[in-house]
Amino acid sequence: MTEIPAADGKASITLLRPALIRLTWLPDTEVLPADAKDVLEKSLALVDHVPYAILVDMSTILTMSLHARVLFGAEEMVLAAAMLGDTPMDRVLAASVRQSVHPVQFFTDESTALNWLISNLPGDRN
Repeated sequence: MTEIPAADGKASITLLRPALIRLTWLPDTEVLPADAKDVLEKSLALVDHVPYAILVDMSTILTMSLHARVLFGAEEMVLAAAMLGDTPMDRVLAASVRQSVHPVQFFTDESTALNWLISNLPGDRN
């Protein structure tokens, strides 16, 4: 697995398999538009500029700006986004990106989230 830092060290992006990545934020992170832009740019580079699915660990995010949510939700190279969390606040943050150009679902179980993401990958990337 390849892992790279993003958002000035506030996040790490891990390539789990071709076209499938995991985004993990540091505890109590406030996600700003610049963070979203950096994460999206580095994610695309990590997957060699092909459409990809992303698992986002929501459990450590404190807040996410409206503009950051819009940027994440508008990314057309994302095939699907699974939001992973375990608190009501995680669920609220995940719901805020439901108006996306790609499918978004909230999960409390990582293996279920990964299975859903894999099901959204094209057949030649499984």
